[in-house]
Amino acid sequence: MTILKTMKFLGLVTASTLLLGACGQKNVAEEQTAASEQSTEQTGKTTFPLTLDNYTASSEGAVFSKKEVTYESSPKSIVANNQGTAELLIQLGLAEDIVGVAALYGEGDETVTEDFSNIPVLSEGYVGKELVVGADPDIVVGRGQLFANAEWGTGTVEELNDVGIQTYIQATSTTGATFEDLYTDIDQLGKLFAVEEKAQQFSTDVKKRMDAIVAAIPDKQATLDYAYIFGAEGTKVDIYSGAADTYLNDALSYMSLENTFANATGEISVEALLEADPDVLLLVNYTGGRDPKESLADLKANDALSSLTAIKEDHIYTIDYNQFWSYGYQVLTGMEQLSAEMQSKN
Repeated sequence: MTILKTMKFLGLVTASTLLLGACGQKNVAEEQTAASEQSTEQTGKTTFPLTLDNYTASSEGAVFSKKEVTYESSPKSIVANNQGTAELLIQLGLAEDIVGVAALYGEGDETVTEDFSNIPVLSEGYVGKELVVGADPDIVVGRGQLFANAEWGTGTVEELNDVGIQTYIQATSTTGATFEDLYTDIDQLGKLFAVEEKAQQFSTDVKKRMDAIVAAIPDKQATLDYAYIFGAEGTKVDIYSGAADTYLNDALSYMSLENTFANATGEISVEALLEADPDVLLLVNYTGGRDPKESLADLKANDALSSLTAIKEDHIYTIDYNQFWSYGYQVLTGMEQLSAEMQSKN
């Protein structure tokens, strides 16, 4: 594993015999500095070994536990376990360090398309541990639910650590996360990869975008309830509670949108949807899924749903999977598009 060295020990300088004593004192100081550098690496403002507050996940990727992680050096080769994570790393100037990406399930960020196109795709779907290990990364970064001991999982944190691969789970993807955790991820990744200046600037850009989204909300708009629809075909409707996606729920609350099933458990039935009667339906579009236009047509033609306020008032909006379920900054693009569509209908 490559160790990044940015502070180097300066060689001894030959001095005249008249200055030998002073030179000797200088040499002792330099040798002490060199010894210190062998145990503590300086990379910009970041000092290694670096300890960060992060997480481990249960074998199925569903339960998270806080965990202090110590990184001996800044990782130089990265696998991003989903599309959105890779795009976030590119925003931090790390495109050339990404040796693999997986889970390409939605629209990409147009501002990083060129850099993204140069990253090796390990799998267009979710990627398994064998392919991840085969890419020989120093670290796997990404969505916490994918650090699982399953065919679709990268392997658990412990399994990856056992083969010498470090991990970083995005705080935004953990249970109880809020939009503020995006700033935490940007800050910690900035430290870990020694790109603190880029991270600080990107955090500023993120805040400006969110501030603009909030400022665009009409003063008269009351809080609106919404529900996620992951697909519709004929009379079949796939309703998703989104209860565990606290990052998304909190982000959308900035738009005065509230998940009507935020406290629900288990599957959501059509009867529960009818009883809740949300103001807005968010129809999820993802690569490999049904054409959202066809799903939208079936939703509107479904007599069992005809009493829903969202259908009667045509408040059904298509959202992109990558923008919302990569648990990154792309949610802002999704929110900007959603805000523009909602305002065009009011």
